[in-house]
Amino acid sequence: MSPIPDPPSRRLMPWPRSVEWFPGAGIARGSLLQPAFSGVSTPRLERGLARWESARQALANIDGAVSERNSGTTVPLTVHCARASAEWPALDDDESFRLTIEASGITVLAAAEWGVLRSLAVLQALLSDDGSLPFCAIDDAPRFPWRGLMLDVARHFLPLADLLRTVDAMALFRLNVLHLHLTDDQGFRFPSNTYPGLASAAAYTPEELTTLVRHAADRGIRVVPELDMPGHTNSWLDAYPEWGVGYNGPSRRFGVHRSCLNPIHSGVLDAVDTLLGEVAEIFPDAYLHFGGDEVHPATWPEDPVLRAHMDATGMRTPADLQAAFNARVIARISALGRRPMGWDEVLHPGLPSGVTVQAWRGATARDRALATGCDCIVSSHYYLDLFFPADVHYRFDPAAPEGSLIALEDALGEDPRLEHVAAGMRWTRHWRQAEPGKIAPLPGRLLGGSACLWSELVDSATLDVRLWTRLPALAERFWSPDHITDPADMQARLGSSRRLLASIGIDLAAKRDRLLERAGLAPTWWPLAEQLEPVKWYGRLLGAEALAARIAGREMPLARPYQADTPLDRVVDALPPEALGAEGLRALAARALTNLSATATVRGREDESARTALSALAISWRDLPSAGTPSELEPVAHALIEVGGIVVDVLEGRITAAEAQRALAPLAQPQGEYLLCCVPILVSALAAQASIGSE
Repeated sequence: MSPIPDPPSRRLMPWPRSVEWFPGAGIARGSLLQPAFSGVSTPRLERGLARWESARQALANIDGAVSERNSGTTVPLTVHCARASAEWPALDDDESFRLTIEASGITVLAAAEWGVLRSLAVLQALLSDDGSLPFCAIDDAPRFPWRGLMLDVARHFLPLADLLRTVDAMALFRLNVLHLHLTDDQGFRFPSNTYPGLASAAAYTPEELTTLVRHAADRGIRVVPELDMPGHTNSWLDAYPEWGVGYNGPSRRFGVHRSCLNPIHSGVLDAVDTLLGEVAEIFPDAYLHFGGDEVHPATWPEDPVLRAHMDATGMRTPADLQAAFNARVIARISALGRRPMGWDEVLHPGLPSGVTVQAWRGATARDRALATGCDCIVSSHYYLDLFFPADVHYRFDPAAPEGSLIALEDALGEDPRLEHVAAGMRWTRHWRQAEPGKIAPLPGRLLGGSACLWSELVDSATLDVRLWTRLPALAERFWSPDHITDPADMQARLGSSRRLLASIGIDLAAKRDRLLERAGLAPTWWPLAEQLEPVKWYGRLLGAEALAARIAGREMPLARPYQADTPLDRVVDALPPEALGAEGLRALAARALTNLSATATVRGREDESARTALSALAISWRDLPSAGTPSELEPVAHALIEVGGIVVDVLEGRITAAEAQRALAPLAQPQGEYLLCCVPILVSALAAQASIGSE
């Protein structure tokens, strides 16, 4: 990607297929935009333009600037939409557009309504803080037709308002599928008329789900429902225990349960048929997800009736029995006029054709699915609940060669930010069921990608901070051309995306601060919180005992530090997965630690200014109070005090860069559930300086 030519381009995420910047000051703040349609005009387009104008006014006042409603200049905004779109968005809709901003006005050209809506999202991103717009021409279209987000509303219920707000933000970044994981062991959130007892105390009403579907369609976003079966169904069995095998009563714990549906029980089969029909009545999308993941391998064979059934029918493994159950579910979904969709565990020689597979188990799951002729959506490497930094997810392209994906997976173990969970991540290599490059041909179609946010450690209060610190980067990975790969450029634009989110009420810094207040952390300790991140991968969710057992390949103990009713109100719950100031600190450290042994004159004004700023920051760390720290934060506070002293010493020449690097390295290890994000940043900058000094 060429260097960013103009400051307004910092606001573009996802990056478009083609952009040309024109000279000139652009369309001024306060200009009155006069919409006009030269093609079809629809209520949906009119509502989209009204939302855009509201956002323009909101952005103009984000930083307290006063923008007059009309500066005396009228600028035409001409929308040419060649045809009206269907009531509901669908796979392979035409989302292309051309957007031109010139002194004579703004012009949008699109073949369908969806392209107009995408152009308005770009137009909204281009708005400056005072509401002005740069002169430019943008031709754009998505790389993939499926650009999704899966939200788990079962482990922790997310009220309708959260979903509507999420859809609004998805539209800003041109995501177009919201996948709702409506059922799991801990909750059943779908309202069944036939089986009302299934619904958990917190569940959606039919009216709420209809509102969500229409709200999303108005923004060109599909809503794909999922009822996960036959595993992850303990909540089903709370209401109908006779439907299950291995059921031991209500459960609030996380992890794979032994309980699952009885795949040959007539009541189960009738209920599944009915529930799928009820889901199809509310959700108009062509796709209906039936889950199919993580069925406990021991449950069915240990049941004598099911064991006898397997023997009588020639089924050798639980996977064979699940395949027969899946086939029945798939037939029902197909009879409803829907396309069946499941997680990659549904892959089996007996899988009927026409199933779309969502690949989540590592680098080889995608090609295993495609090789069977199944269409595929990639979610491997896009699990936002793992607390990874944005650039880690960004490296993985949905269409990259399998060998490249495996190499990237292996390289994660060398990332200093992930060193503390490297052994755990190596555990996932057992998912690799084929040699790289050995699966060919691949007759299935790669539809795109979907980020996933499983909600064991996410609730309504923490949702936005978990999602939007990183999801815009994945939206770019799913939309933009495959050569848009520069992580540094992405990080700069990701930071700028926060102003766009703030225009619709998602102020990430403010939300984090409110969470810190909720956690009872006094402002004295907020400078410490600024440098903290949660431990990565499944370090928090599993805890030390279960993590060690998983790495060792043993049966994991049931005891974990969290379950569904554990309050998420500690400081660690308030922290973004990637500290909001991490990228700024990275740039500051790289410049401040350059030419450590040189004089101020040799270093130059910018380097000296950065050195002064880093020194002031390090002194503030070193001088944190040594007493009165909240008990949970004591170890990490002491570590940050030590970091501050080391940085001051290296800046003042008392130790070398290599010595500072060695002193800092042990402080990168977790302190409980906390990491100091500044340590790997400083170690990396010092390593670069030490290598220069040794040359």
